[in-house]
Amino acid sequence: MSPKKSYQIDRVFHWISAVAIIFLLTDMGTRIHNVDYRIKGAIQHKQDAIEIHVTIALILLVSLVCRIVWHQFFLHKEHKLKYGSVKHKWLVRFVHITMYTGLFLLMVSGFFMVINYEHPLNFFGVVQFSQNNTNSLTFNSANNWHLNFKSMIYYLILIHFIGAMYNRR
Repeated sequence: MSPKKSYQIDRVFHWISAVAIIFLLTDMGTRIHNVDYRIKGAIQHKQDAIEIHVTIALILLVSLVCRIVWHQFFLHKEHKLKYGSVKHKWLVRFVHITMYTGLFLLMVSGFFMVINYEHPLNFFGVVQFSQNNTNSLTFNSANNWHLNFKSMIYYLILIHFIGAMYNRR
């Protein structure tokens, strides 16, 4: 495969992930709080919002795993980041590892929220969670972790953006 083609595929995975992250960070609160729940009823309104959120999170998970594998094994060496110093290499790797870890931890905390939700949730009519096993303490703890990881991701996106702009100067 040509270096240009391998780079284009890497960029596709990057931007699918970026769009999914932005959607996930902005959509849930908007959908829950700004859409009139009386149209479908409170429970169905939450079900629909959570189902969309989980669907996009699964797309994000697949794109992140694909990007990690692609970058490790298929991205041509000429398109891999060139580091200016050992400190630069350490900082970039720290931000990337922290961002990927934070995103995966968001997914884990979200999963614990889903399986301990107050209402049964079904996804695509196939998988159903929380029929009789709700645990509000676990849900509240997972929700707090989820919100903390979300805040961390905002900071990491800012650092990532500043670093990308600095690298392009």
